[in-house]
Amino acid sequence: MPSLLPPEIRVEAVRDDVSYQLPVRSLGKLRLVGMVPLAFGLFFISMPLHTLIGTLQGVMSGKTSGVFQYVFAAFMTTFLVAGLMPVGIGLVVLFGRCRVEWREKRLSTVEQIGPFGWRRRLMIPKSCIRKLTVSAGTTRVNGKVVTTGTMANLAAMAAEFDSGKPRLVAIGYPRDWLQAVAEDLSRRAGVSSPLAGRPVVEVLDEANPLQAAPEEVERPPGTAVRVEPTSNGLSMVVPPVGVRKGGKGLLGFSIMWCLFMAAFTFAWGAGAHSKSRAVPWPLWLFIAAFWAIGLGMLTGAINMGKRRALLLVANGRLKVAYSGIWGTKQWEWPRESIAAIRADGSGMEVNHRPVPELQVHPVGGRKVGFFAGRPENELRWMAFELRRALEVPAEAGAAVGRGAAARTE
Repeated sequence: MPSLLPPEIRVEAVRDDVSYQLPVRSLGKLRLVGMVPLAFGLFFISMPLHTLIGTLQGVMSGKTSGVFQYVFAAFMTTFLVAGLMPVGIGLVVLFGRCRVEWREKRLSTVEQIGPFGWRRRLMIPKSCIRKLTVSAGTTRVNGKVVTTGTMANLAAMAAEFDSGKPRLVAIGYPRDWLQAVAEDLSRRAGVSSPLAGRPVVEVLDEANPLQAAPEEVERPPGTAVRVEPTSNGLSMVVPPVGVRKGGKGLLGFSIMWCLFMAAFTFAWGAGAHSKSRAVPWPLWLFIAAFWAIGLGMLTGAINMGKRRALLLVANGRLKVAYSGIWGTKQWEWPRESIAAIRADGSGMEVNHRPVPELQVHPVGGRKVGFFAGRPENELRWMAFELRRALEVPAEAGAAVGRGAAARTE
């Protein structure tokens, strides 16, 4: 295992304090993905920016006045700030680099774009780092781990503390680089905090089949999911998790989006009415499209919180009855047609964190995902129970139990 820091990483150390300056991410063509949030953010801020400029010009010329204009301008400023977030994400993907700092026994990271940057403090005072995890081989295409090319070499490093959730430290760099940073940081943190001890460094590589051995997953405390064994399998009842928890932040974002669209629609309609001219129909289509996006996210968040399901394993078959605000859907697979069952990323992210889901991967077919937004430990436990009842693996091609071995003979 590598321990020396590569020459591409600039290290600045003063006694127990250290800073790791990583270079601009080498993403190849994958860097162009940053154009998506950048274009969306610029398009999003164009609406409040146009309204703010018009309001300020009216106030300065004396054509408009009153408290309402100032309140409305302040309201639109919040959406201007919100629109700058995807702009920043796009710029980070295109041109960003990361600096990891350990100063005064506190861990923080700085995302930099040229001379500009913003800091994320990852731990509260007097807390301790317990584990540094470097994850590689997590990129998947069509449910399979990418093992070649630029995407296969990307890794992420996360830190776990004695309290709170794990926090992302760095992402988008080679695994060897982040592993070297984690080991050096672990050593320095152990020296500066001898009572807490040296943090554990763990490297996870999903592309390595030797690390794919199944392990026991315990039932999470407080889960409302009921699992009952039957004579020839098991039944699993999954109740609704609630709109606030199930939405994973999507509910608040969709409400904010709809409020912005209400203010924007009112501003354009009131402006056109005061000038006694009609709003062009392409603009109405544009407004209607953004209303559809906001209402779609709102109904999606409600559906995520209201979904319930019954999963039944019987006679070597998996049956799923899944109901939400849009009705009930049913799936059924014989055991021989299931390549894998696992908890994995749904492809959706909230606050830059992947939203997990329970996935069934049919043989030769596309994966089917359930329960996006539920706690990850709960989803992993549910997947484990289903795998154990059906004797199927977590990864396609792996063998689990005597039943799987018998089917491959």
